Amino acid sequence: MPANRRFVSLAEDKGKEHGEGVARWNLSTGGGGLGFRDAAMSAPRILVIINEDWFFRSHFLPWGVAARAAGFDVTLLAARGPASERIEAEGIHVVAAKAARAGLAPKNLVPAARQAIGLIDPGRPTIVHAFGLHGMAIAALARTLSGRFPTVVSVTGLGFLAANGRKLAAGALAFAARAALDGPATVWLTENPSDGPAMGLSRAIKAGRVVQLGGAGVDVTAFSPRAPLARPPMKLALVARMIRSKGVDLAVAAVAQARGQGLDVTLTLIGAGDPRNPRAYTADELAGFAATPGVTMLGARDDVARILAEHHAFILPSRGGEGLPKALLEAAAGGLPAVVTDVPGCREFVRDGETGLVVRADDVAALAEALRRLASADVDAMGLKARARVVDGYSVETVAETVVAAYRRLVAKAGGRG
Repeated sequence: MPANRRFVSLAEDKGKEHGEGVARWNLSTGGGGLGFRDAAMSAPRILVIINEDWFFRSHFLPWGVAARAAGFDVTLLAARGPASERIEAEGIHVVAAKAARAGLAPKNLVPAARQAIGLIDPGRPTIVHAFGLHGMAIAALARTLSGRFPTVVSVTGLGFLAANGRKLAAGALAFAARAALDGPATVWLTENPSDGPAMGLSRAIKAGRVVQLGGAGVDVTAFSPRAPLARPPMKLALVARMIRSKGVDLAVAAVAQARGQGLDVTLTLIGAGDPRNPRAYTADELAGFAATPGVTMLGARDDVARILAEHHAFILPSRGGEGLPKALLEAAAGGLPAVVTDVPGCREFVRDGETGLVVRADDVAALAEALRRLASADVDAMGLKARARVVDGYSVETVAETVVAAYRRLVAKAGGRG
C-alpha cells in the first residue's frame, strides 16, 4: 500500500463479497456489530448531508451499505430524484432536503440546517457525514445552532476554489465551515495528499484526524482487463460530466491537433451535461465537440465497463479541483492506462510512464505530444499495472471499511460502544 496514504484499519478479518453491476451491494465489514454497552440502545445514526441523491448513488452508496451491515442506521438528506428509489432499496432513508441546490446564501442554509438538526435523534448517537462544500456549510450551521455533534467530513476535491466569479466567497465559506466543524469529534476524509493542507487542516493532520481514502473506491469485479486491441487507430475514452473543469475541450483539441500531425487517433466522450452547473459546456460547445473529426459523443451510458473495453486508453485533462476521479479508477480497473494532467488526485494516482502519462495542465500541445508517445507505448502492459494499482488499495471494499472504521472511532469516543 502506498506509504503516502493513511488508512484507518479495521479488524483483521475482512469479508469481501458483493454483487456486480447494478446488483445490490453486500459489503461485509470486519469486526462484527457495534457491541453496545446497553443492548436496548438504538443503533447509532449516520446522517449523510449531500446536495444530490444521484451523487451519493453513483459514488458513495457502498459506504452506506457497509455502515448498515455494521449496525448503523443511515439517513440521507439530499435533493430527491430518481436515484432515491435505488438508495432506499438498500434500507437507507432518504429525506428531501430543503433548497438543496438553491445556493449557499444564509437564507438557503438556515432551513436546511434546521432540517438536519431535526434528524439528529437525542435517543441515539448520531454522526453527521457532510460531503463537499454544500454539506460542510449545512453541518457547520447546524453545529452553531444546536451544539457539537460527531462529524465526518468528506472533502471530495476543491472544485469550489476553481477559477470562477464566486471563488472568493466559496473559499471564505469553506474556511469558515472548517473552523466551525474541526475539533476532536471530527474526522476528515480526503482523496489526495494536497486537499488537507489546502483546507488548512494541519492541526487535524498532526492529530491523526485526517484520513486519505482511495477515492470513492471502485468495484473491481465489475471491470475486467480488456483483451488486446489492434492499432491503429488508437482509441481514447473520456468519461466525465460535460463541465469545463474536466478539460473535455482540451481532449478534443489535442486529438484534433494530433490527427492533424498524422496520428490515427479517435476520442469517445461518455457523460451527461449538467446545465445547472455554472461550469457546464454550452449546447453549442457540445455540438462542436461532436462535429470534430475523430470524436464521438455517446452521452450518459450505463454500460461504461463494456465501452471502456473497446478502447486502448483513458484521457482526463482535468483543470483541477478533483478529489480522485472515480472514472479514472474505473478505467484503471478495466486495464486502461490514462493520460491525465498534473493536478491533485490525478497526478498521485497515475504513475508517469508506468500506468499512464502525466502532462502539464491546460496545455493542448503537451497533451497531443503525450498521445504520440502513447501510440508507440505498450498500452496493454501499462493497463495491467494500472489495474493492479486499483486492486491494491482502491477497491470499494477497502474504502468502505475505512469509512466505517471512522464511524466506529467516533461512536467509541462518544461512549456508544463497549
